[in-house]
Amino acid sequence: MSVPGPHARRYAAGGLMALFGLAVVLEARTFGLGSLARVGPGLFPMIVGGALVLVGALIALTPEAGSEHEEAGRPDWRGWACIVLGILAFVVLGEHLGLGPATFACVFVSALGDRQGNPRAALLLALAMTAVAGIVFTLALKFQMPFWRGW
Repeated sequence: MSVPGPHARRYAAGGLMALFGLAVVLEARTFGLGSLARVGPGLFPMIVGGALVLVGALIALTPEAGSEHEEAGRPDWRGWACIVLGILAFVVLGEHLGLGPATFACVFVSALGDRQGNPRAALLLALAMTAVAGIVFTLALKFQMPFWRGW
């Protein structure tokens, strides 16, 4: 059994993403779209589905920028572990401490999975994203999750 080449995998990944986005667009059409002044329940899924179709097409059609010497098929376990642990940290800390600490922990732990990054860069990224989350979700959107939940 032969392993598909990088081009075949890229076409398959982009095609599946575009196909999934198309399914979301078709399903969103069954809901009311509304207008920009009075948004219906299907408008946001329609936009997300359209974005998925576009990103899938870009993945499938954009030439690969990676090195020819990269090993194919070997997952980056450190990256995977950091991303999963970052999401788990968000869930646990969001429940007990609030949006701010949860966002900080999620971004910091996930950024540690980048082999080219360093802890200082992860710290700066986590601080910046925590500030953005506070401004966007707490101040602008009045998100129901408190930014800081005291003991």
